[in-house]
Amino acid sequence: MAQFENTKMASEIIEAVGGKGNVAAVTHCMTRLRFNLKDEAKSSDDAINKVAGVIKVIHAGNQVQVVIGQGVDRVYDEVCNQLGGLAQAEEEGTAGNGKKKKLTPKVILNNILGALSGSITPILPVFIVAGIFKMIAVLLGPSNAGLLSEESQLYQLCNLVNDGCFYFMPFFAAYSAAQKFKASPILSMILAAVMLHPNMLAIVSAGEPFGIYGLFPMHLVNYTQAVIPIVLIVWVLSYVEKWVKKIVPDFIRVLGVPTLTVAIMLPLALCVFGPICYVVMGWVADLIVWLNNTVGILAMVVVGATWPLVIAFGMHVPVMTALLPAWLTIGYDSIVSPAAIASSLANLGVELSYALRANSKEARALGWSCLTSNALANIGEPYLYGIFLRDKRALVYQMIGGASGALVMGILGAKIYIFSGVGFPWLNFLRFGEDAILGAVGMAVAFAVPLGLGLVFGYEKSKE
Repeated sequence: MAQFENTKMASEIIEAVGGKGNVAAVTHCMTRLRFNLKDEAKSSDDAINKVAGVIKVIHAGNQVQVVIGQGVDRVYDEVCNQLGGLAQAEEEGTAGNGKKKKLTPKVILNNILGALSGSITPILPVFIVAGIFKMIAVLLGPSNAGLLSEESQLYQLCNLVNDGCFYFMPFFAAYSAAQKFKASPILSMILAAVMLHPNMLAIVSAGEPFGIYGLFPMHLVNYTQAVIPIVLIVWVLSYVEKWVKKIVPDFIRVLGVPTLTVAIMLPLALCVFGPICYVVMGWVADLIVWLNNTVGILAMVVVGATWPLVIAFGMHVPVMTALLPAWLTIGYDSIVSPAAIASSLANLGVELSYALRANSKEARALGWSCLTSNALANIGEPYLYGIFLRDKRALVYQMIGGASGALVMGILGAKIYIFSGVGFPWLNFLRFGEDAILGAVGMAVAFAVPLGLGLVFGYEKSKE
């Protein structure tokens, strides 16, 4: 019966969006079918909404998005079967009808966010699993309830699951990005394997110069937990692989295509496109240092607004590491750490408002899940990749909240005196030491502003 219902739903949806001939491409995320149509005017929202099982139809990102819920993958499979192979990702840079889009700043931004979303959404289960197991270890572990000791096998297992998920995150991201960009998943994961190999990490730790093929100097970068660098690398791989397939003769294709593709990609990945993310964020780190030394409160506002982006690029640890000696010398941090704490409270505000005001039951459930793992286990990645990088309003609310909280902390002169973590993000006021009350006020503002914005303005305009 369920199979029949999925087949019937898929058929009715295809008809409602204008028929097979009107579908240029279709993909899916956690709850939605995402159609790129040749002529969006041929699609009928009323007809789509009348299909049994459809929750809502949304127009966003040059797509007709049909919200179905958590069974979307089964309906998607039926759509693919009925479209007969036409269900494939839209070629980058096209408008859904084969014509090239005009590259405006908005189109470029939408393409970047679309690429990130398409690569990250499929690996959300990794973040969820890691967050839940870590939350168990944090709540029941020796630092809190004390029900599990550090020697407890359950405690160790929970930490193994969490650490394994994040340590090997480039593997998951490589596979997902390969699906998004139509590259070989196996070749993509080979590059991830090279980047995460223990010997590669040893080379990076040693700090000695290393050349790819003895010719190209490799930038020494630790790629564990890194998501965005591997997404960029796989995007490049998709073009290199297509070019290699054109030039390799058929009689050596089986051996030649994968070998030549990887041989070309190694210097591109390890010497150019992988490090480019760290170079860009290195500039951000230098800017933060300059702001720290010159403009004070403005620096806090900038950091509070952009800190999630710094985390997304994996540059929060290098920034903190670079600035820690200066903090220890003077005994406090009045810029980066307070602003980062404000940003973390803004995350909680967005998560709560998203859980209450998101436009679907599934989206609200995601909000509650992100809020729980963040508030109880200090795991922010599900929110970062599940909401922040996929919802423009969440991004805006969070940045405003982080900037507002940081501004208040700067005006009040709240400083961080304790440089170790305290577990729960809402306990971070303890790190302000003698300025705990001042820090708590800034944290409250950082939490309340995005919460209020989300509750008042919501996360998506109604069709009305």
